[in-house]
Amino acid sequence: MKRDLFNEAFAGLVLWACINVHPCLAEEPDDSRIVEQILKTREAILKQATNAEPCLCGFWDFDGTILKGDCSEGLVIGGKRVYPGLAQVCIENGLSQIYAGAGGFERFWTDYTNMDLRIGHWLAYPFIPQMLRGAKPEDVLQVSRQHFANVLSNYLMASSVRIIRDLQAHGVECHIISASADLFVKGAARGVGIPEEHIHGIEVRTRDGRLTEEVLYPITWNIGKLERLREFTAQREKESGRKCFVVAGFGDSYSTDGPFLKFIASQALPAGNAIAVFYDVSGDEPAAYKGLFYHARHNATVSGKAER
Repeated sequence: MKRDLFNEAFAGLVLWACINVHPCLAEEPDDSRIVEQILKTREAILKQATNAEPCLCGFWDFDGTILKGDCSEGLVIGGKRVYPGLAQVCIENGLSQIYAGAGGFERFWTDYTNMDLRIGHWLAYPFIPQMLRGAKPEDVLQVSRQHFANVLSNYLMASSVRIIRDLQAHGVECHIISASADLFVKGAARGVGIPEEHIHGIEVRTRDGRLTEEVLYPITWNIGKLERLREFTAQREKESGRKCFVVAGFGDSYSTDGPFLKFIASQALPAGNAIAVFYDVSGDEPAAYKGLFYHARHNATVSGKAER
């Protein structure tokens, strides 16, 4: 009897771990309706094209949409840290002059969380790349790549990666716009399958081969994500001489992703309809976005993340 109870408890623990700690191992939702609608719109636009074939794109949020947790802050479940974020990893690798030495991450975390609470995301999020001033960009990017290869790749949402690969296989370019540091998110390129040049995050200027505190605009949070999307599509049209249409968007936070998802959902495309997919963890839909988004869920519970 005791052995049976032990076996049941152990099986329950294994199931909990698969679902809550390693989402790629959990049963994932059926993405076929999402992919089918996007490809249907793609075909309709291509049939309308009379000159050069247009560029068709989809734009993704990252933390909580592609990655379980937050690549900058880490992931905490039940009060226990599942993995450290890249802010901590970079500090512990000696890449911050401000938070050097023993206790550096603890000092950073106190400053960062106080700034976020008292002033807001607009200053707190850029502070993460700013506190790496003096570091070489290639050193930060190398640490990011290694942390994704060794740790964070285990926490990619299998359903999101599957959609990205399906779309790219059918000629739809996928891009990431994140409120995490640009050099952090670019480390995910290989695991996600999106080229680094298609990944956009918060940037600071580099001078003489070193990062500075000077933020490059737009800050890719909230309305800044929409501004970056518009910048990219305009630049792409200018460079390629082809029209660029956004056929899909993906996010999980109204405050962070709402503006760019609303833009995508409200477009008048030459044919078909764009889809804005919202990975809904709250069920509360603000009036400004009522009826605009396609609501989906990752079966793996997303927790311990900021709204990036």
